[in-house]
Formats: sequence, structure tokens, C-alpha cells
Amino acid sequence: MNRKARVIIFDFDGTLADTLDSIHIAVNSTLRRFGHPEKSRDEVRRAIGNGVLKLIARILPEDRAGDPAYVKEVLDYYNNEYARTFLETDCYPGIQEAITGLVNRGYRLAILSNKPDQFIRKLTELLFREGEISLASGQSNLPVKPNPVSALMIASKLGVTASECAFVGDSDIDMLTGRNAGMLTVGCTWGYREAELLRRAGADFVVDKPSELLELFPGVTE
Repeated sequence: MNRKARVIIFDFDGTLADTLDSIHIAVNSTLRRFGHPEKSRDEVRRAIGNGVLKLIARILPEDRAGDPAYVKEVLDYYNNEYARTFLETDCYPGIQEAITGLVNRGYRLAILSNKPDQFIRKLTELLFREGEISLASGQSNLPVKPNPVSALMIASKLGVTASECAFVGDSDIDMLTGRNAGMLTVGCTWGYREAELLRRAGADFVVDKPSELLELFPGVTE
């Protein structure tokens, strides 16, 4: 258990919500539009995690992924396609109960995602009760995870130090983000990456179901 944390920062995709189906649909619609072979669900799962620009580069053939102008054209089309599907998203089972429980125990909760900011804000409004999430931040003009600048900005805005924050996510990128920021790191295994990868990336704790977050965080202490 951890008694020092006051703020818990969550990744979104693969941590709070299963977004893979909506991303997979948008990816394959985009690939068809540009005449490229479609990707399997598992191929898309492995491409997620470093932001939408990296996602596009990973799904394109190698000879096109190195052309910035082409990648930008594909990215713009993908964002339009994803805008049609992204609201078809649900929280993982047990997440809403865990979020409510953590808020009731005095924790302030935030979301930090490499997903574009406009999508994260709408999904936060859709999936969580008003006031449960103190701050939600997606990709904008700041460096993407695992650069710690956005995580540290969240800590500052919520009036705590990095050592008073925990970072919860399903990927090695999330664990590196938390470590780079000097935060406690918690890996979750219900998302898109395996427990061993999370441990190798430096997870302080690994949890297998959302209810275990309530065991790990028993309440804010003054």
C-alpha cells in the first residue's frame, strides 16, 4: 500500500478504457483509403502507445513511413475517421467503481494520454461523473510520453510534488513516464501490454484488476 500519494494520474487507452476496436476501425478505413493492406487487431494493439503520429508511422509500409508530408496527409485522414468512431468506447469492467472509490478516499485523479486532446476531453466527459477527474490532458503542443513534462505540469496544477503522485498505465511508455517524472508507477495488466514488460520498464507495482487499486491506495493521509 502507498500512503504518500495524493494525486493519481491515469493513462487512458488500455488503462481506463478499451479503445482498441474504435482505433482498429479507423486505422483500416484509413489504410483502405490510401491503398495499403489492412492490419489485424493485434497489429494495431502493438502500434498503440506513443501517440497518433507514431501510430500512423507504424501502420504504413516502411517506404512511405519516412515521408513526413505523406504521413501528415494520412494522419489528417485518420483523425477524421477516428472522430466518427471514438465515442464508441467503454470503461473496462471495474474501472468506474475503482475511480469512485479512490475519489471517496480523498485522492485527486487526472488523465494523461498521448491521444489528441480534443478526444480525451470528450471521452472524459462521456465516461466519468462530473468532478471525478480533476484534470484531463491529451496530446497538444507538449512533448508526448514518456517525456515527463506533461505529468509534472499536472502535478503542479494540482498543487502537489511529483513524489506525491502515482502514475497508472498499461504500457512501458507509461512506466517510463512515471519514472522520468519521479512518481510511483503502477502497471495494469488488463490493457495492451504484458506484466513482464511493465516490470522491465520499472513498475513499482503491477495490478491485475481495477479493484486492486483500492488495496494499493487505502486513503490520503494528512
